[in-house]
Amino acid sequence: MGLRGPGEKQIEMDRREIGKRITYLKKQINIVRARREQHRQKRQQTELQVIAIVGYTNAGKSTLLNKISDANVLSADKLFATLDPTTRKVIMPGGREALFTDTVGFIQKLPTQIIAAFRATLEEIIEADVLLHVVDVTHPQAAAQIEAVEDTLAELEVDNIPRVTALNKIDLLPDGVDPMAVLNIEDQSVAVSSTTGAGMDELMVLIEAVMTRYLRPIQVQLPYKRGDLLSLFHERGQVDSVQHEAEGTVIYGRLPQRLIPYFEPYACK
Repeated sequence: MGLRGPGEKQIEMDRREIGKRITYLKKQINIVRARREQHRQKRQQTELQVIAIVGYTNAGKSTLLNKISDANVLSADKLFATLDPTTRKVIMPGGREALFTDTVGFIQKLPTQIIAAFRATLEEIIEADVLLHVVDVTHPQAAAQIEAVEDTLAELEVDNIPRVTALNKIDLLPDGVDPMAVLNIEDQSVAVSSTTGAGMDELMVLIEAVMTRYLRPIQVQLPYKRGDLLSLFHERGQVDSVQHEAEGTVIYGRLPQRLIPYFEPYACK
């Protein structure tokens, strides 16, 4: 009576081991979150626009980033091959620089054990100016995967961020198949192959067009001593007109929202 059998002792040992593992994973998650926050702060100091690459797992996000940036980023056909987002600086077709950051692959019905780690990596998305949604057009459940990504973005309250869709892996489709027609996608989407590079130039042009479309118009008069702001406007924004007045340089153009506070003190009324 009251004696514990070997099975009960093993269960207690398993519970203790699981508890230790959970504690360890929570510590690792906090380390990842802190490191990513430091990286985000450094990137914000560059004032470059950020394009976050999102998509269902195995859609080819890391391979696409490799092709865009010629970077050696881990890509593997397995769940969560990218748990620590990777960011690369890329020169856009118009000559402006931007940052592309890879994120963990989405899945449906995310297991409870990895929700925290999943969300820690997705914090990258909140700071993005544009989302690049990569879709595996060869997957039989591509439509459901798109819906799962959309639901996750809505849950994260970032579904209002401008978005471009890359319909990836077209090199694996049968001849004559139009992925846009199959998935009923029309706006702001490009059919690409991150392996062969097909459609990548068109994709980059579209991303830059979306980036420019959401720049905020502003007119400022910069004192001649603020050459730093003049250079910043030319490098990070779009200049539509420049006039040199006695009091300074008058510029009309558009800037990313994150840059507006630097120029507001010199805004023309």
